[in-house]
Amino acid sequence: MPMKYKPPKRLGNIFILIAISAVFLLPETAMATPWDSTSQQILAIFTGGLTRTIAIISVIACGIAAIAGKLSWDWAIKIIVGIVLIFGAASIVDYIIAGATA
Repeated sequence: MPMKYKPPKRLGNIFILIAISAVFLLPETAMATPWDSTSQQILAIFTGGLTRTIAIISVIACGIAAIAGKLSWDWAIKIIVGIVLIFGAASIVDYIIAGATA
């Protein structure tokens, strides 16, 4: 039986590290301005329409599970706290910054 060649796992990790380093060396990503727009896009992804829809569906699922008598309160609390933290993160950070500067 011929043996198949298996590349070492480190080779993949080294390739990923080189690829990420090459991306950071590009002029577009080396400047600070693109980071602002990138961070705003990431914020929009986490607080945008799709995330809001998923949050609404998860609350509806909690309601349906409660009606069926199958609701685990542990999961319901985790879902609600997660939603509060995701969508209230900007307000929480603004509150902390206002308290630190006052």
